Amino acid sequence: MGRPELSKEEKRSERITLKLTKEEKKKIDKAASICGLPPVVLVREKLFKGRFPEAKIPKVDMDTYVELKKIGVNINQQTRQLNAGKLPIGLLSLLNKLKAQEEKIIKGLFYDSQSENR
Repeated sequence: MGRPELSKEEKRSERITLKLTKEEKKKIDKAASICGLPPVVLVREKLFKGRFPEAKIPKVDMDTYVELKKIGVNINQQTRQLNAGKLPIGLLSLLNKLKAQEEKIIKGLFYDSQSENR
């Protein structure tokens, strides 16, 4: 089953030719890539809706975000305990593990942000 046919008013039949510098074209291509859209769709959305489409977050980054959130919750819980004057047994060990995990995630995010697949 194909796409439903568009009415004459809905069909895009008009063209505009736009000349850009290489740097301008690279910027549009990069922004379109981040949003997961063709460059022409990105430009059309910005022009007619007044905003850029929402960026697509790669699944790896979403998983990383969830993991960082878990680490933040753990740190907040431990900080509350410390501020209440309660020092849990094994706190230093836990903090060292969290710090190591945080460094690993930050390195992964930095490496991913340099990736061509982003």
